Amino acid sequence: EDADDAELARLDAIGVRGVRINVSPVQPPQAGLAAALEPRILCLAERCRKIGWHLDFLLPGWLTLELLPLLERLRVDFSLAHLGMFPACEGSAAPGFRRLLDLMRGGERRCWVKLTGIYRISAAPGYADAAPMVQAVVQAAPDRVIWGSDYPHLSFADRVGSVELFALFAAWVPDQRLRERILVENPARLYGFT
Repeated sequence: EDADDAELARLDAIGVRGVRINVSPVQPPQAGLAAALEPRILCLAERCRKIGWHLDFLLPGWLTLELLPLLERLRVDFSLAHLGMFPACEGSAAPGFRRLLDLMRGGERRCWVKLTGIYRISAAPGYADAAPMVQAVVQAAPDRVIWGSDYPHLSFADRVGSVELFALFAAWVPDQRLRERILVENPARLYGFT
């Protein structure tokens, strides 16, 4: 948020298209953290809006939930990594996840969800508990979803691989046209690919 306009213009010229707000996904609940982040988020949102960038959030699920009222008010596109980090064991009917789906469908439709890091939210064999969440997001707003491998999988590298995750995506989204939209058209719009 302290970079001058010339630096942002330089970054834009070389292809940067967003700013990530990163809070460790394993951060335990902390009273007041959402309120403390709000000024920074609003500052970055305004700077991104002016140059046509988006905000990208990596947050623990409890913080995603606490920030939803603020996210609803943003006037810039934003993405949420790892399906908002809502635990898959809570299911696609969990109140926080339902609010995320409503945010994707409603208002100015600025919310994008990344089908990434499934292994970070799932506790089931084959990540089966995440399948309903993936399908709910795709059904809610197929034009606001992108897929990513989350490579290099950091602390999960010995337990997961990108090919396995891509195969799951193909199984969970069997419609080829819809997969093309998620893999090609949606990221082209979000990142401004020509």
